[in-house]
Amino acid sequence: MPEAASYILYEHPLNEQIRTYLRLENLFNIQQELQSIDSVASHIAALHNLWEILDCLDRGDLKAELLKELEQQKNHFKQLEASPYIDDLKLKRFLEQLQQLYLWVANYQGKFGATLRQDRFIDLIKHRIRIPGASCSFDLPELHQFLQQPVNYRQQKFAEWFEHFDGLNKCLKVLLRLYRENGQFVDAETNNGAYQHNFDKKQNPHLIRVKMPIATSVYPEISGSKYCFTIRFIQPGEQEQKVLSDDTKFQVAIC
Repeated sequence: MPEAASYILYEHPLNEQIRTYLRLENLFNIQQELQSIDSVASHIAALHNLWEILDCLDRGDLKAELLKELEQQKNHFKQLEASPYIDDLKLKRFLEQLQQLYLWVANYQGKFGATLRQDRFIDLIKHRIRIPGASCSFDLPELHQFLQQPVNYRQQKFAEWFEHFDGLNKCLKVLLRLYRENGQFVDAETNNGAYQHNFDKKQNPHLIRVKMPIATSVYPEISGSKYCFTIRFIQPGEQEQKVLSDDTKFQVAIC
């Protein structure tokens, strides 16, 4: 059994591109967990989540953004080939992985998820399943029939649907890992209830990460842009929230 985490991790994107990446990462993780469970309720939730993924993919030109980012990462790591401190074999394998992801994105036809949207069953449930309680047999008899099939059949169908996102999921995992590994956690403390940091002009951070002990009763409220970010801590209550004016210790990473 994995060891329980001793802290809560909060992440805040500093641009819309990373905001989309983080949302999709979260939705992909939820999808894979829900569809793996032997439960009708979980599979209804997985279908709801599947449409959240498709809705998220329908915003902006994600494909062009990924191609640009992957190209930049390839160029960056190619510059390390001459370094005597780099493991040549590991670098070669990673560059091959980046190239494979680049080709998957480049060769993907149309918008991500466009083919899945045209699936008759997925399109059938699009509107009805979003109505509260509309997964009853009289609302969607074909969905009811699907949910009564053996769990192996249902999980196989979910696996086929998720294949439409497989390359994208791998791509986001690699990019977000690179961003996260680019920042180290340091101890920090608020001053008069707030912590503010101005970025150096040479910096181009993507996200802010904050660690808090899991036993703490407060959570961070983070706001930021490409120029600076501010953190305040909020004490939740039964009736209202309270902004802390006391100094609070935490850990922060700029990635």
